[in-house]
Amino acid sequence: MRTLEQVEKDLTQAKDALSSVEGTPAEVYSRIVGYYRSVRNWNRGKREEYGERRLYDLSRPEHSGRNPAEATAAGGEPAAVTVPAAGAGGTKVLLFWRQSCPACPSAKEAAGRLGIPVDLVNADTEAGFAEARERNVLATPTAIFLSPSGTEIGRARDSRSIAAFGKTVV
Repeated sequence: MRTLEQVEKDLTQAKDALSSVEGTPAEVYSRIVGYYRSVRNWNRGKREEYGERRLYDLSRPEHSGRNPAEATAAGGEPAAVTVPAAGAGGTKVLLFWRQSCPACPSAKEAAGRLGIPVDLVNADTEAGFAEARERNVLATPTAIFLSPSGTEIGRARDSRSIAAFGKTVV
C-alpha cells in the first residue's frame, strides 16, 4: 500500500510532466475568397480576420449565433421554432429592407399578413442604417420580432421564415 507522501510525489511529477507537453504542429486549412488554403500562407490581414471568426455547430442553432427561426429542416422547410409566450398583444416586427433588395417585397408581404404591427426600417436612409447597425442587422430583409416589453424574441431573413416564425407569436 502506498503512503500519502508517495501519492503526492507522483502527482507532483505528473503535473510537472504535463506542464511541458507539446503537441505536433498541425496544418490548418480554411476557406478564403472561395477556395481552401493553408492559414499559415495567408497575409497578416486575413490571419487577423481568421482569429476573429466564431465556430458554430450547424446542428445546434441555439449555440451557433443563429436564430431558431432561420433554421431549416431537411427539404428546405422552416424548422419548428420555440418562442417565449409573447402573444400578439404588443408583439411587433421591425422589418429592415433596402430599395435594391430583390427579396424585400415578398418579405414585406409576409410580414403584413401576420396580423401584428410591422415597422418598416429603410436601411438605405441614414437613420435606418444607424438602427440596423445598432441592432446588428447584416443583411436585408431581416425581420426582428419584439416582445411587448421591446426585447428581441427572434429573427427571420426571408418571407418563408417570417411567416413560420410569425405563426408562433400570433
